[in-house]
Amino acid sequence: MPLTSRITVKASIIYLALGAVLGAVLLINRWLPLGPAIEALRASHIQFLVVGWLTQFILGVAWWLFPPLAIGLRADSPLPVRRGQSQRGSEILFWLALACLNLGILLRALLEPLQYWTELDLFGTLADLSGIVLLAAAVLFVVNLWGRVRELGKARSVGAAGN
Repeated sequence: MPLTSRITVKASIIYLALGAVLGAVLLINRWLPLGPAIEALRASHIQFLVVGWLTQFILGVAWWLFPPLAIGLRADSPLPVRRGQSQRGSEILFWLALACLNLGILLRALLEPLQYWTELDLFGTLADLSGIVLLAAAVLFVVNLWGRVRELGKARSVGAAGN
């Protein structure tokens, strides 16, 4: 598993733990009321589990397991045109997508409860704008992975049609 995927999967496990802790607090609040402010954490709980854990885990595994980009041999060298991480696409775009994803998750998870607790519309607006950061993460990831999506059994050589 490449470093990029390992870090993404480990980050997703951290979000799983955070989501589980928030879920436990919300569950305890049902039987032992901790206060009305605890209910505001429900949005963060869902954000950590669905986007932080599940989505990030899927992205890390997809980055690892999707077929590599076109590979071919150069006439002047026995080495493939693309090797290692470059077979997966732009590592810089991947890290940028991951940064946007995690920034969007954290902003949304922090701002939604703040908006509930303070009743300031500014926090609600900023939480809504964090969706744009999450959209940017999705677009960056799809653009980076798009070249690796092809028909089953399609030739992987550099000059192959459809790549």
